[in-house]
Amino acid sequence: MRLFLFLAVVVLAVTAAFTAIKAFSAASLPRPNVQRETALDRVKRTGVLRCGYYVFPPVTMRESSGRTLSGLSIDMMEKIGTSAGLKIEWTEEVDFGTWPLGLKAGRFDAVCTPIWPDISLAREAAFTRPMFYAGINAYVRGDDHRFDNNLAAINNPNVTLSVIEGNATYYLAHANFRNARIQALPQNSPGGAPAENVITRKADIFFWDDNGAYDFLKSRPGSIRNVAPGRPIKVMPFELATDAGEGELRDFLDVALQNLEDSGATNLLLQKWERVPGSYYPLAKPYMVPASR
Repeated sequence: MRLFLFLAVVVLAVTAAFTAIKAFSAASLPRPNVQRETALDRVKRTGVLRCGYYVFPPVTMRESSGRTLSGLSIDMMEKIGTSAGLKIEWTEEVDFGTWPLGLKAGRFDAVCTPIWPDISLAREAAFTRPMFYAGINAYVRGDDHRFDNNLAAINNPNVTLSVIEGNATYYLAHANFRNARIQALPQNSPGGAPAENVITRKADIFFWDDNGAYDFLKSRPGSIRNVAPGRPIKVMPFELATDAGEGELRDFLDVALQNLEDSGATNLLLQKWERVPGSYYPLAKPYMVPASR
């Protein structure tokens, strides 16, 4: 009986050891590489490019009904969709705080209202080639002449700059005017909020492009003015954004934008939508057509 029990224990021990060795060996073996579906894979599989967007007239606008979008970016993305055989879905409205999170979470594939890129934003997103450029100008109250043709005077502790946190103007203010007081508004603030703060004397100056200022001045004539017309503080590109890890989709959009540029469609859209003629700067051609011989 004792011998039987001894043998049974030995058998159980050997079986347990064999099972453990087998499990360890299986865990040690290289596992098949399961590939993650990329954003471009998903777009090709579904035939839909999902766009995040923010309201930024005249690039992206919401009609009074609240249901229809229009503007330069809407026309441009629809042209891309038609050329590529894709449906463009305007999936989610975002602001400067939520768009990186939406991209990373996969709620949409790209931000299709172009963004002014900044090195700080490049940690969160991959940006396409520029669609076009625009100048960022310094604006003050209509009766304020302290900074006329003297942008260096902005860099003063007695001057308050109003910007929206997360916007390229926020980084511009911190990089170029460190001595000024920076009034950073919440990321979900409307684009005209810094202008409101200036005309109500909560701040002295803010940065905007001419097209944004044009819309503001339609309802408040003379309330703000550009302190250095024709001399922007910085010229910024307008670019689409994808998640930082989605280089394939970014490359696809690069080719799509290149095609629109080469066909002349981009320039036609700029002429159609810019509020102030010449305020959007088209891309310079990287080549010259050889003269006939």
